[in-house]
Amino acid sequence: MNVAEKYNLNFYNRKFTNSITNVPSIGVSLINGESKNYEIASFLEPNGIELIEHIRGEINSFNYNVSFKDHTIWGYHDAESIEVRNLPPNAAVVIFNTGGTEVEVPVSDFLEILDEWEAFVQSVPKPHWLENR
Repeated sequence: MNVAEKYNLNFYNRKFTNSITNVPSIGVSLINGESKNYEIASFLEPNGIELIEHIRGEINSFNYNVSFKDHTIWGYHDAESIEVRNLPPNAAVVIFNTGGTEVEVPVSDFLEILDEWEAFVQSVPKPHWLENR
């Protein structure tokens, strides 16, 4: 099982109606009637290779030897951001909070999910929705 699957994230390709444009997408399954980890999918899905590399670079630029909170990283949409916290030192997590409930993911897991999303986006035939993002 890859890390994305561990977090209930399923990568797939769809097409716009009456179009040849591919749309790399992330789905989440319902678990007990709720979309588990929809916040992660909502943040990642609109980000193409350039933005993935930007997000990864920002995450890797932090000093994880000291405690910190409130480091915000923005994705493609203005309303979509994540927060990186490291309280206490060396306990770094990425916080997703789209619907008022915080979802915490260890930074190491999120970086692996980013790698998996990037590999998937690169595998989608062009033209696709994220090729210039």
